[in-house]
Amino acid sequence: MSLTPTEPTLILSDLHLGHRASRIKDPEQLAPLLGGSSSIIFNGDTAEMRHATDRPVGRKFAAELARICHQQGKKAFFVNGNHDPTVSNINHLDLHQGAVLVTHGDILFLGLAPWSRVAKHYRTKHRQILDNLGPEDFTDFEKRLRAAKRTTIELQMIEPALTSERLPGLRLFIRQFWPPFRPLMIVKAWWETPGLAANLGRVFRPQARFIFVGHTHFPGAWKVDPRIVINTGGFVPPFRACVAIIDSNKIELRQVVSYKREFVLGKRIAGYAIDPLRPTDGF
Repeated sequence: MSLTPTEPTLILSDLHLGHRASRIKDPEQLAPLLGGSSSIIFNGDTAEMRHATDRPVGRKFAAELARICHQQGKKAFFVNGNHDPTVSNINHLDLHQGAVLVTHGDILFLGLAPWSRVAKHYRTKHRQILDNLGPEDFTDFEKRLRAAKRTTIELQMIEPALTSERLPGLRLFIRQFWPPFRPLMIVKAWWETPGLAANLGRVFRPQARFIFVGHTHFPGAWKVDPRIVINTGGFVPPFRACVAIIDSNKIELRQVVSYKREFVLGKRIAGYAIDPLRPTDGF
């Protein structure tokens, strides 16, 4: 398959198919949402594949989602996340001659998920992997992305399985608020993400004016001059997801709403004209 999406292109992230707390219980619920696009980019954590117990469930859901896209005549692009680090061989996509960067966002943090209860293990392993990179590899964007995925793969059995829990709502609540420092780390990650994503673009993709991430599940768009960082949120509570539609040199950000147990496009949040950064923009 060509790595060039055709427009209109839909971008969404963090479906977490198979997670007991995901709002999506059947990939068919997404069919109406995908209807108006030619290509769909699933920007990481599409399905639960990190834990050995989760992997068969996650693979099944991802295959069903790919089938739905194929039946609708659409190209599907699965970007690797930290919950599905081997769902494809794609860690990022550059669109519109480099004006748009799409990547999951786990690379933004040393240790990938500083809010995790096992964050110390992730930081240690991630640092070890980065330390083993040579100077040229350390400045190579794709190799840095692979280092993040390797961290997840090597520590995949530390986190608990997510597809076989009972009382998912209660378990999710406990995970969000225990230990006591965890909510503070989550809020800190929300606060830091726009700046970290903009800096990622400055270092590795200086022409990218628009940077799409997910990972933290906190949806929104932030202007970090001269860049705009867009987080499409996720399908796990407490926040709602949103999607971006790229078409005819424009980006439209829309809410995702649930209607009769299906997901459809909601109200427009923002719109942008796509243009690459120039040296005069001060990047």
